[in-house]
Amino acid sequence: MIKQIEIIPMETHGSLEPIISDGMFIQTVSNYMEKNDFPISSIESIIQNSVEIFSNCVKPYQDFNSNTGIIIGKVQSGKTSNFISLMALSFDNGYKIAIVLGGNKNILLDQNKQRIKDSFELDSDKLVVLDTNTNIDIIDEKNVERFIKRGIKVVIVGLKHNKHIDKIAEVFTSLYLQQQPTLIIDDEGDQATLNTKKYSKTSAFPSAIYNSVNKLKQTLKKHTFVSVTATPQANMLLDSFDVLSPDFGCLVEPSSEYCGLAEFHSSINEDKYVKVIKEDEPSIFEVPGLPESYYISMAMFFVSNGIRKYRGDYGNHALLFHPSVQMTGHEIVKEKVQSLLDQWQQRVEMSTDIAFEKLRKILKQAYHLYKDDGVILPTYEELEPFVIDSIQGCSSVMVCNSNTDASENSKYYKTNIFVGGNMVERGLTIKGLAITYLIRRAKGKSNIDNTEQRARWFGYKRKYLDICRVFTTNQIKKDFHDIYEHDESLWDTIQKNLNAGKSFKDIPRIFKNNSNLLRLTRPNVAREERMDYVQIREQNSIILDEKIAKYNRNLLENIKKDKPENIHLRSYGNHNHLFIENLAYRYVLENLLLKYKYPVKCNFDKEFFENLQVVFEQLNLKPLIDIVIMRYDNMDIGLRSISSNGTIESGLMIGYSTNYQGDRKLPDKKPNSIQLQVHMIKPKNSTENYFSPCFAFYLPPQLCDEISQYVTRKKEDK
Repeated sequence: MIKQIEIIPMETHGSLEPIISDGMFIQTVSNYMEKNDFPISSIESIIQNSVEIFSNCVKPYQDFNSNTGIIIGKVQSGKTSNFISLMALSFDNGYKIAIVLGGNKNILLDQNKQRIKDSFELDSDKLVVLDTNTNIDIIDEKNVERFIKRGIKVVIVGLKHNKHIDKIAEVFTSLYLQQQPTLIIDDEGDQATLNTKKYSKTSAFPSAIYNSVNKLKQTLKKHTFVSVTATPQANMLLDSFDVLSPDFGCLVEPSSEYCGLAEFHSSINEDKYVKVIKEDEPSIFEVPGLPESYYISMAMFFVSNGIRKYRGDYGNHALLFHPSVQMTGHEIVKEKVQSLLDQWQQRVEMSTDIAFEKLRKILKQAYHLYKDDGVILPTYEELEPFVIDSIQGCSSVMVCNSNTDASENSKYYKTNIFVGGNMVERGLTIKGLAITYLIRRAKGKSNIDNTEQRARWFGYKRKYLDICRVFTTNQIKKDFHDIYEHDESLWDTIQKNLNAGKSFKDIPRIFKNNSNLLRLTRPNVAREERMDYVQIREQNSIILDEKIAKYNRNLLENIKKDKPENIHLRSYGNHNHLFIENLAYRYVLENLLLKYKYPVKCNFDKEFFENLQVVFEQLNLKPLIDIVIMRYDNMDIGLRSISSNGTIESGLMIGYSTNYQGDRKLPDKKPNSIQLQVHMIKPKNSTENYFSPCFAFYLPPQLCDEISQYVTRKKEDK
């Protein structure tokens, strides 16, 4: 199927050994995907992604080493296939052990273990798949070492719990096992494994799971740790020196059949696929029956199932109600929806009876909602038998939360109705989800990563996308539109930087976030700050070193020599300023702002100006900037009161006077251009006898507004 692909690893890997991409394990996994109707193009893409990721992993034939990576996919895009393929590739290329941290709930652990076993379909003399719940008695040093010495690959699937991870670490007490090449997969790697006590004021110790993962990593002499997630915000905001901060990363694009944020929540599509529930509609918990939106969503569910059957598509079809975090709320919703379903199933049994006419009216209303949205349909009369069949064949309403797993019972039906809680927010896939009813939202600020993970309606559903709908509130609709814009910008930034050859750690941590009600991730793990730039910022301290001051002045002299055609001397009252106009911001950045030596404690630094360039690139802007050397022929006006640590106590800019409009008025002549004023400053209260150039930086109001849509990694307080 897939020919062997030779990859030349980066210099840091120290070897030109080819990567085997057609070995027994990867072929077995490929065959599984093919049997399960994965398109050949998707299989080839998954394997190629795995080759790319493995090219960054620690090589089995290298000296002892370790590194950390991240695989970034899309919500409901099949990330499991990608990490299983990576495991298979690692086994074909000399790795002996794979550890999968497979979720923080047993249902997700079981789901991961079963999927891995199904994918490999190999006898136990080739590979064994163990988990920390059912195989605890044989997950020990003696048994694992025996498997490895007999040439059997070992997969250990562990719960994300410190006791389970510690149990895995105990396996590697022998030097022999510690030295075996090991791949660690952290599924949903932005979640439980990160240090949730980083900012704790009550504990100096890291969180238990993070601590156990760190100890496991320290035990293994030769390993690669790979986080797998669709929401990498927390991982990317980690301090670069954090043990789980990625050294390398890979974006995994889904196939063309995938439908996600762009399909459901872009400006072009959202009014079609998202149905906003009326703000004045009462809550299901406040009325004896069901609110109107429940009737409409149920009717559209059965009509949409009828449409699919009319088209010859008898695949799984599901409706999910996601109304509350409280389990008691799930039971209330289940009982009320079940009561309505029972009533409708009774009525369709007597479709000629007058009682059916009331139901028919609701179904016709749903039919016309689809027709108004442009869905190509037969007549309602032609469709109705298929709709009735769907109502008759529907399952009972099933609850899916941490107390109840509906996945087993749902296998006996093609048409299913679920009521869900937190369990449906991470990892769990609902087959054929067509109609989603989502009203639960945290009060105040929500996290982008957790909110996006709730989008169980994403997935490979192109062939029936036209009948998929999401019922939700106006605020949740806006949240997902803002997340769509954030996600587009995030992927574009990562891809452009990787294409430019930057390492993952060097990708700028600047992200678009246009919402004041959303933050990137949990503030107990990683923190952000909004890039709110005032229109004019004055440098608050100067360099008290004559050699450095002279170096900084020479930077300006070099620009003057390089751009003589841009220089103009202009008079403002009794002040003359030298303008170097219409320079590209990037030119000034590279020739002045990044070379300039800033005071240690200063409100300007290289990062300040670099961040601006990153935002300009994301906005596809190439702004111009004017440099203005203030009072070019009378620098004695630059005397200022300076403290012993270099703080400018008397302010930098000169204000209005009878003969002068004031420094702050200078940008008014070109209000839409960036201006960098350079003030030559000398302490008047010391013996220092040299001038240091200091900046006052003006940003046009429109750029300030554009920049305020972005956030960046918050600096640690010093």
